[in-house]
Amino acid sequence: MPRAIDHLVLCVNDLDAAIAAYTELGFTVTPRAIHPFGTGNALIQLDGMYIELLSVIEPAKIAETDLASPFSFAVYNRDYLRHREGMSMLALQSHDAEKDREDFIAAGAAVPRVFHFERDAKTPQGDEVGVAFALAFANHPLLRNAVSFVCQHRHPPQNFYFPEYQSHQNTACAIGKVFLSHWAADAVREFYQGIDVDEVVEALHGDELIDKYGIDDPNFPTDGFAGFELIVDDMSRIADAAKTLGAIYKKDQLILPPSKFFGVMVVITAK
Repeated sequence: MPRAIDHLVLCVNDLDAAIAAYTELGFTVTPRAIHPFGTGNALIQLDGMYIELLSVIEPAKIAETDLASPFSFAVYNRDYLRHREGMSMLALQSHDAEKDREDFIAAGAAVPRVFHFERDAKTPQGDEVGVAFALAFANHPLLRNAVSFVCQHRHPPQNFYFPEYQSHQNTACAIGKVFLSHWAADAVREFYQGIDVDEVVEALHGDELIDKYGIDDPNFPTDGFAGFELIVDDMSRIADAAKTLGAIYKKDQLILPPSKFFGVMVVITAK
């Protein structure tokens, strides 16, 4: 069965600046939250999925990896930001991270142990609630800068999703496709088929991405996620703000180039 998007991890150097820009674009952004391992985030909740704006908040808390823990979420994203801003990770929905880990191993992925963590979240009323997650990563040698993983939510849904956070002035409701630009796109597509994410990730060679979307941007990666499709109910409710931030019209879509928007191409499409 094809996997569905849980969330996107968008790495930014300045979390406050990113929150301000996404708010200007018409999103409702959750309050900042701090991870126990040195990173922090703010979320944009959509219909059963979300966008995570992530930054390094407390570098001293990021522990280096060792043989017992060969992959670290915090180290990976810290190192990603040393090279560029952009979409660093794709998270997929999961009801059983341990089972998904077994499936990833069977598909030939390099898979560390399932990573469990907890943090506090703030409700729209200002109360703090606990949220907990289990992550299973599907690593691949060709995707060192574009990691996919499953995210099992180990908390009651009412502790995480709130209608107040899911309502956006720009009428955004969902994430469509994720775009990946890679010099070995054919091999990447084969790997994505093996882990059942080929229906949500469009893996293209760099020239194919440019030809398809009409954007030639110096911030496109050669081996990573280029951006994502944002689905909105009413294009007119986001158009002015998007154009102010640098978006251009292409084939009935509004496209924010990565050089204008924290290293991420956002393709805005009407539902």
